[in-house]
Amino acid sequence: MVLFIQVTCLVSGGKDSVLALWVALHKYEVQSIVTIQTEKSDSYLFHIPNSRHVGLIATMLKIPHLTAYSNDNNPNRELMVLKDILEETKAEAVITGGIRSDFQRYKFNRAAKLAGMKCFNPLWRLKPEKLISEFLTNNFNVIFVAVASMGFSKDLLGKKITFETLERIRKNMPGTDLSLTGEGGEYESFVLDAPFFPSEIKILRSKVHWDETREEGSYEILEAKLIEKDSYFE
Repeated sequence: MVLFIQVTCLVSGGKDSVLALWVALHKYEVQSIVTIQTEKSDSYLFHIPNSRHVGLIATMLKIPHLTAYSNDNNPNRELMVLKDILEETKAEAVITGGIRSDFQRYKFNRAAKLAGMKCFNPLWRLKPEKLISEFLTNNFNVIFVAVASMGFSKDLLGKKITFETLERIRKNMPGTDLSLTGEGGEYESFVLDAPFFPSEIKILRSKVHWDETREEGSYEILEAKLIEKDSYFE
Protein backbone atom coordinates (compact mmCIF):
# COMPACT_ATOMS: atom_id res chain seq x y z
CA MET A 1 0.00 0.00 0.00
CA VAL A 2 1.46 3.34 -1.06
CA LEU A 3 1.05 6.15 1.46
CA PHE A 4 0.85 9.52 -0.24
CA ILE A 5 3.63 11.03 1.79
CA GLN A 6 6.35 12.66 -0.29
CA VAL A 7 9.74 11.46 0.87
CA THR A 8 13.35 11.84 -0.10
CA CYS A 9 15.79 8.96 0.33
CA LEU A 10 19.33 9.33 1.61
CA VAL A 11 21.23 6.98 -0.71
CA SER A 12 24.96 6.27 -0.67
CA GLY A 13 24.90 3.36 -3.12
CA GLY A 14 25.57 0.85 -0.35
CA LYS A 15 23.33 -2.14 0.33
CA ASP A 16 21.48 -0.67 3.33
CA SER A 17 20.46 2.62 1.76
CA VAL A 18 19.42 0.89 -1.49
CA LEU A 19 17.36 -1.67 0.43
CA ALA A 20 15.72 1.20 2.35
CA LEU A 21 14.98 2.90 -0.99
CA TRP A 22 13.26 -0.27 -2.19
CA VAL A 23 11.10 -0.30 0.94
CA ALA A 24 10.27 3.38 0.46
CA LEU A 25 9.18 2.83 -3.14
CA HIS A 26 6.60 0.35 -1.88
CA LYS A 27 5.23 2.60 0.86
CA TYR A 28 5.66 6.25 -0.10
CA GLU A 29 5.90 8.65 -3.00
CA VAL A 30 9.67 8.96 -3.48
CA GLN A 31 10.16 12.41 -5.01
CA SER A 32 13.96 12.59 -4.81
CA ILE A 33 17.22 10.89 -3.88
CA VAL A 34 19.82 12.72 -1.81
CA THR A 35 23.53 11.88 -1.66
CA ILE A 36 26.22 13.48 0.46
CA GLN A 37 29.71 13.30 -1.00
CA THR A 38 32.59 13.92 1.35
CA GLU A 39 36.34 14.18 0.86
CA LYS A 40 37.01 12.94 4.38
CA SER A 41 37.68 9.21 4.74
CA ASP A 42 36.82 9.38 8.44
CA SER A 43 33.33 10.85 8.09
CA TYR A 44 31.15 9.96 11.08
CA LEU A 45 27.86 10.18 9.21
CA PHE A 46 28.29 9.38 5.54
CA HIS A 47 29.25 6.33 3.47
CA ILE A 48 32.12 7.38 1.21
CA PRO A 49 33.34 4.89 -1.44
CA ASN A 50 31.81 5.47 -4.88
CA SER A 51 28.87 7.60 -3.74
CA ARG A 52 29.41 9.77 -6.82
CA HIS A 53 27.90 6.95 -8.89
CA VAL A 54 24.52 7.09 -7.12
CA GLY A 55 23.41 9.31 -10.00
CA LEU A 56 23.25 6.17 -12.14
CA ILE A 57 20.67 4.68 -9.79
CA ALA A 58 18.61 7.88 -9.83
CA THR A 59 18.83 8.04 -13.63
CA MET A 60 17.58 4.50 -14.21
CA LEU A 61 14.72 5.01 -11.73
CA LYS A 62 13.87 8.43 -13.20
CA ILE A 63 14.00 10.07 -9.76
CA PRO A 64 15.54 13.54 -9.29
CA HIS A 65 18.94 13.40 -7.62
CA LEU A 66 20.34 16.07 -5.31
CA THR A 67 23.97 16.03 -4.18
CA ALA A 68 25.63 17.99 -1.40
CA TYR A 69 29.37 18.16 -0.71
CA SER A 70 31.18 18.15 2.62
CA ASN A 71 34.89 18.57 3.29
CA ASP A 72 34.57 18.42 7.06
CA ASN A 73 34.40 15.38 9.33
CA ASN A 74 32.93 17.33 12.24
CA PRO A 75 29.57 15.57 12.76
CA ASN A 76 27.76 18.76 13.74
CA ARG A 77 28.84 20.53 10.56
CA GLU A 78 28.06 17.40 8.53
CA LEU A 79 24.60 17.49 10.11
CA MET A 80 24.07 21.03 8.84
CA VAL A 81 25.11 20.05 5.30
CA LEU A 82 22.44 17.35 5.42
CA LYS A 83 19.86 19.73 6.91
CA ASP A 84 20.40 22.28 4.15
CA ILE A 85 19.92 19.81 1.30
CA LEU A 86 16.91 18.21 2.98
CA GLU A 87 15.29 21.64 3.04
CA GLU A 88 15.87 21.91 -0.71
CA THR A 89 13.87 18.73 -1.35
CA LYS A 90 10.71 20.13 0.27
CA ALA A 91 9.79 16.54 1.18
CA GLU A 92 7.70 15.57 4.18
CA ALA A 93 10.15 12.94 5.41
CA VAL A 94 13.59 11.46 4.76
CA ILE A 95 14.27 7.73 4.55
CA THR A 96 17.65 6.40 5.74
CA GLY A 97 19.27 2.96 5.77
CA GLY A 98 20.35 3.14 9.40
CA ILE A 99 20.46 -0.19 11.25
CA ARG A 100 22.18 0.00 14.62
CA SER A 101 24.13 3.23 15.09
CA ASP A 102 22.32 5.31 17.71
CA PHE A 103 24.76 8.16 16.99
CA GLN A 104 23.87 8.28 13.29
CA ARG A 105 20.17 7.83 14.01
CA TYR A 106 20.21 10.78 16.41
CA LYS A 107 22.08 13.00 13.94
CA PHE A 108 19.85 12.08 10.98
CA ASN A 109 16.72 12.67 13.06
CA ARG A 110 18.14 15.99 14.25
CA ALA A 111 18.90 17.12 10.67
CA ALA A 112 15.39 16.15 9.60
CA LYS A 113 13.79 18.00 12.50
CA LEU A 114 15.79 21.14 11.71
CA ALA A 115 14.64 20.83 8.08
CA GLY A 116 11.02 20.58 9.21
CA MET A 117 10.47 16.95 8.25
CA LYS A 118 10.24 13.48 9.76
CA CYS A 119 12.93 10.77 9.56
CA PHE A 120 12.04 7.12 8.92
CA ASN A 121 14.52 4.24 9.31
CA PRO A 122 12.80 1.13 7.89
CA LEU A 123 15.74 -1.21 8.57
CA TRP A 124 16.29 -0.10 12.16
CA ARG A 125 17.27 -2.95 14.49
CA LEU A 126 16.71 -5.66 11.91
CA LYS A 127 18.74 -8.72 12.83
CA PRO A 128 21.94 -9.01 10.73
CA GLU A 129 20.95 -12.43 9.41
CA LYS A 130 17.55 -11.10 8.35
CA LEU A 131 19.07 -8.10 6.59
CA ILE A 132 21.69 -10.15 4.75
CA SER A 133 19.02 -12.65 3.73
CA GLU A 134 16.80 -9.87 2.36
CA PHE A 135 19.30 -8.60 -0.20
CA LEU A 136 20.97 -11.91 -1.08
CA THR A 137 17.80 -13.98 -1.55
CA ASN A 138 16.29 -11.12 -3.59
CA ASN A 139 19.24 -11.22 -6.01
CA PHE A 140 20.87 -7.93 -5.14
CA ASN A 141 24.29 -7.79 -6.80
CA VAL A 142 26.41 -6.13 -4.12
CA ILE A 143 30.20 -5.82 -4.11
CA PHE A 144 32.78 -5.03 -1.44
CA VAL A 145 34.14 -1.52 -2.01
CA ALA A 146 36.04 -1.10 1.27
CA VAL A 147 37.42 -3.49 3.88
CA ALA A 148 38.87 -2.48 7.22
CA SER A 149 38.96 -5.45 9.55
CA MET A 150 41.08 -8.53 10.15
CA GLY A 151 39.80 -11.35 7.96
CA PHE A 152 38.69 -9.04 5.15
CA SER A 153 41.52 -9.36 2.68
CA LYS A 154 42.53 -7.37 -0.38
CA ASP A 155 41.18 -10.03 -2.75
CA LEU A 156 37.61 -9.26 -1.61
CA LEU A 157 37.66 -5.74 -3.05
CA GLY A 158 35.37 -5.55 -6.06
CA LYS A 159 34.01 -9.05 -5.42
CA LYS A 160 30.35 -9.94 -5.01
CA ILE A 161 29.05 -10.42 -1.48
CA THR A 162 27.60 -13.90 -1.01
CA PHE A 163 26.45 -16.06 1.89
CA GLU A 164 29.48 -18.28 1.33
CA THR A 165 31.95 -15.38 1.45
CA LEU A 166 30.53 -13.96 4.68
CA GLU A 167 30.38 -17.39 6.31
CA ARG A 168 34.00 -18.11 5.34
CA ILE A 169 35.11 -14.82 6.87
CA ARG A 170 33.18 -15.49 10.07
CA LYS A 171 34.66 -18.98 10.42
CA ASN A 172 38.15 -17.55 9.99
CA MET A 173 37.51 -15.12 12.85
CA PRO A 174 36.21 -17.24 15.75
CA GLY A 175 35.44 -15.37 18.93
CA THR A 176 35.28 -11.93 17.29
CA ASP A 177 32.37 -9.53 17.23
CA LEU A 178 32.11 -9.50 13.44
CA SER A 179 29.06 -7.75 12.06
CA LEU A 180 27.70 -9.51 8.99
CA THR A 181 26.18 -6.22 7.89
CA GLY A 182 29.44 -4.27 8.17
CA GLU A 183 27.80 -1.98 10.70
CA GLY A 184 30.98 -1.96 12.77
CA GLY A 185 33.00 -0.58 9.86
CA GLU A 186 34.30 -4.00 8.79
CA TYR A 187 33.35 -3.38 5.17
CA GLU A 188 31.39 -1.10 2.86
CA SER A 189 29.44 -2.01 -0.23
CA PHE A 190 28.01 -0.79 -3.52
CA VAL A 191 24.93 -2.13 -5.30
CA LEU A 192 25.26 -2.90 -9.00
CA ASP A 193 21.87 -4.50 -9.47
CA ALA A 194 18.62 -5.00 -7.54
CA PRO A 195 15.23 -6.54 -8.33
CA PHE A 196 13.67 -3.10 -8.82
CA PHE A 197 16.44 -1.78 -11.10
CA PRO A 198 15.38 -1.57 -14.78
CA SER A 199 19.09 -1.49 -15.66
CA GLU A 200 22.26 -2.73 -14.04
CA ILE A 201 25.46 -0.85 -13.41
CA LYS A 202 28.43 -2.15 -15.36
CA ILE A 203 31.89 -1.18 -14.16
CA LEU A 204 34.19 -0.16 -17.02
CA ARG A 205 37.28 0.93 -15.10
CA SER A 206 38.28 0.55 -11.48
CA LYS A 207 41.25 0.82 -9.15
CA VAL A 208 42.17 -0.96 -5.92
CA HIS A 209 43.77 1.07 -3.13
CA TRP A 210 45.50 -1.00 -0.45
CA ASP A 211 47.42 -0.08 2.70
CA GLU A 212 49.73 -2.99 3.56
CA THR A 213 50.54 -1.61 6.99
CA ARG A 214 46.94 -1.13 8.12
CA GLU A 215 45.66 -4.09 6.06
CA GLU A 216 42.71 -2.12 4.74
CA GLY A 217 41.72 -0.68 1.42
CA SER A 218 39.06 0.40 -1.02
CA TYR A 219 37.80 -0.33 -4.52
CA GLU A 220 37.31 2.83 -6.57
CA ILE A 221 34.89 2.74 -9.49
CA LEU A 222 36.49 5.07 -12.03
CA GLU A 223 33.95 4.67 -14.81
CA ALA A 224 30.61 2.90 -15.03
CA LYS A 225 27.53 2.88 -17.24
CA LEU A 226 23.97 1.59 -17.28
CA ILE A 227 23.05 -1.53 -19.23
CA GLU A 228 19.36 -2.22 -19.79
CA LYS A 229 18.73 -5.74 -18.58
CA ASP A 230 16.73 -6.83 -21.63
CA SER A 231 19.57 -5.78 -23.93
CA TYR A 232 22.47 -7.13 -21.91
CA PHE A 233 23.92 -10.12 -23.77
CA GLU A 234 27.62 -9.90 -22.92
